[in-house]
Amino acid sequence: MVYSTNSSADKLLWQAFKLGDEDAYTRLYQKYVRVLFSYGKKILTDDSRVEDIVQDLFIDLWQSRARLADVENPRFYLFSVLRRRILKSLSKEPAILQDWEFTDEEILPVSLPEEFYIIEAEGIEKQKHHLDTWLKSLPVRQYEVLMLRYYQDFSYQEIAAILSINEQSVRNLITRALEKLRQLTVQMLIVLILSFF
Repeated sequence: MVYSTNSSADKLLWQAFKLGDEDAYTRLYQKYVRVLFSYGKKILTDDSRVEDIVQDLFIDLWQSRARLADVENPRFYLFSVLRRRILKSLSKEPAILQDWEFTDEEILPVSLPEEFYIIEAEGIEKQKHHLDTWLKSLPVRQYEVLMLRYYQDFSYQEIAAILSINEQSVRNLITRALEKLRQLTVQMLIVLILSFF
C-alpha cells in the first residue's frame, strides 16, 4: 500500500507525541491539518465549523495524549475521529457536500499563444463544472466513499471502519457511484454530439 512507509513513520510520531514530544505533535498537525480540513469540507458546508472541529480535535489530542491508545495507523485514526465529530456536530442537520476541489495537473511542454490558454481554461472550467455537477448528484455516501478511496487511498476495510458499515457495502457504494458517473458521462457525450448537428 502507498502509505505503508508513512504509516510506520506516523506510528513513531504518534508514540513520541503521546510521551509529550511537542515537535512530534507539531509534525502530525502540519502533516494532517490540511487534508483533514479538506475531507471535512466534503461533509460539512460551513468552512469555519470544519476548521473549528479540526482545531478542537488537535487541541483535545494534545490535552488527552497520556490517555490515548497506541494506534497502528494515525492517519486512519484521525480521519475516523474527525468524521465522528462532524456527524455529532450535525445532530439533525443533513450532511451536505461542498464543491469538489480540483487541481490542474497538465503541464504543457511548449509555449503556445495566449489565446490558446484562454480557450483551454474555458474548456477546463466547463469540464470541471460538469464533473462537479455530476459528483454533487451522487448520494452523500457514494460521494464520500469515492473521495476516501480514490483521493485519500484508504482500503475498502478502512473505509468500512470509518463509515461504520461493512466492507461489501463499501464495494457496492463505489460500484454504484462509478456506474452513475459512467451513465452521466455517456449522457454528456450524446448532448455534445447532438449540439454539433
